[in-house]
Amino acid sequence: MLRTSQNDTPVSDVEPAIEAEIADLTPSKRFSAKFEDDEVFLDETKRKAAERIDPAIRKAVELMNTLGDESIPISCCDYDARPKQRDLLKYPQSKEIYDHVLAKVSAFEDYSFHEKDYPGEDLFNLFVSATDALRIDHTELFLYCDGKIDGAEYRSCYFMPGDWLNNPCDDREAIRAEVELCNAVVDRILEKMPDNLSGYEKCCYFAFVLAAANEYDHSEDIFLYDYQAYSAFVKGKAICSGYAQAFYRLCREEGISCWYCRGTTPQDRHAWNMLDTDEGVVYMDITWYDTETIADDYRDGKEQYLFMTQEDFDYYGYVQESCQ
Repeated sequence: MLRTSQNDTPVSDVEPAIEAEIADLTPSKRFSAKFEDDEVFLDETKRKAAERIDPAIRKAVELMNTLGDESIPISCCDYDARPKQRDLLKYPQSKEIYDHVLAKVSAFEDYSFHEKDYPGEDLFNLFVSATDALRIDHTELFLYCDGKIDGAEYRSCYFMPGDWLNNPCDDREAIRAEVELCNAVVDRILEKMPDNLSGYEKCCYFAFVLAAANEYDHSEDIFLYDYQAYSAFVKGKAICSGYAQAFYRLCREEGISCWYCRGTTPQDRHAWNMLDTDEGVVYMDITWYDTETIADDYRDGKEQYLFMTQEDFDYYGYVQESCQ
């Protein structure tokens, strides 16, 4: 995971405004996000989401107005049409387990499988292959539930989102509330996104929001692959996997062809994103982009570590091991 220096100013200290302050406008563009002074929220979750993310949205719009006229033809895709890990499962029983777990966890309900119900079969491999496939196809489920093996029984284990140690939690309504808050933050980012953005501009906006909303978590008791999008959307602290999964989630909501990637750099293990374009792939690394000099990190007119070409990617020493 890559360590970066962070802005010492908390996001909550950003001065509120009815409309984002605009500076250094290019002649041909003006991006804005409108905020009502006396906005009425439908529920407390939506109010909390706005309180959490609105300052970052305002900052992102300011940065949008520093963009030049360059653009990259970012591709769109139908995520439902992408190959699913479920389709690659070898045994019908694994697919049945996959479907059952998906239905139960989506409804915050319990599930259980027992070896006595699978005589002569290797339930361990059936269950693990099913949950591994689910982890790729439905990453959102593993913010709050994972499989637990207890002797001959294989069952659900619910925990609070952001608990990378997966400590069991019986308060299912509290878990559901945190998941709903995370989803509400995503909805708010999309709701306040400036109108008529190109795919390239949407990617800039998402990167700017996530950078403004978070600081890198330098804690020593974190695990790379379990630190997910929830932390970047709700907690205001993330590591590389949190930034990358949050960016992937936003791109997915907008139909932008994005991939969540893992591998190494010369510094450490790391996670980032890959985007499909009409001219090949480009790479986004919001972790390294999120620095104190965020508005000044330009190279050849584009933000450093955003929209890296394959040549840039290789030059910085990235080695890609998986992409999903």
